[in-house]
Amino acid sequence: NGIADGKEDTDSDGLSDEAELNSHNTNPKLADSDLDGLSDGDELNTLHTDPKRADSDKDGLRDGLEVNILKTNPLEADTDKDGISDADEVLVHRTDPTKIDSDQDGLSDGEEIAINTNPSSADTDKDALSDFDELNVLGTDPLSKDTNGDGIDDGIEDSDFDGLSNSDELNIYNTKPKEADTDKDGLNDGD
Repeated sequence: NGIADGKEDTDSDGLSDEAELNSHNTNPKLADSDLDGLSDGDELNTLHTDPKRADSDKDGLRDGLEVNILKTNPLEADTDKDGISDADEVLVHRTDPTKIDSDQDGLSDGEEIAINTNPSSADTDKDALSDFDELNVLGTDPLSKDTNGDGIDDGIEDSDFDGLSNSDELNIYNTKPKEADTDKDGLNDGD
C-alpha cells in the first residue's frame, strides 16, 4: 500500500497505528477508543480531551455530546461557571449550561437553585415581578405571589402609593416602586 509499517492509520482517525499503540495507548482499529462520539485524533490534536475517557471533565456528560450537541466545554465540568455542573444543568434543572443566567432575570442559575427559585423562569411565583426585582428591589418573596398575605399579588401592589403598581413601575415606566417621586420633580410617578 506504499505506507511503512506502523505509519498506517487503520481506523482513519488521524493517528498512525504506531502512535496509537506506543504513545497514546488507544485502539488503532477503532477511531473512537472511548466511544464518546469523538475520534481519537480529534480528541488529541484539536480538543485536547482524553481519548481513553468518555467524559474528560468527569461532569457526567460524554465529550461527544458536549462538543457536538450541547456546545459545552468537555474540559470544564461547569462551562458557564454558575456553580452547577453541565450535567446537572442538562439532566436535573433543565437550564442552559452555556449561560450563567438561563432565564435572564439577573440571578445566576446557581443563585436561584440555592434559594429554591426556578432558574428557567424569570418570575418563579408568577406575580409579574422578576425574581431578581423581588429580592433586590422590593424585598418581597420570589416564592410567594402575595408576600404580605393581604390578598393582593406583589406585582399589583403599589408599595410607594404613587398610583402605579410595582410591576408597572419596574416593567413599563422604569421608576422605583419604593419611591413615590423617582425623578424628584415634586410629582408622584403616577401623576
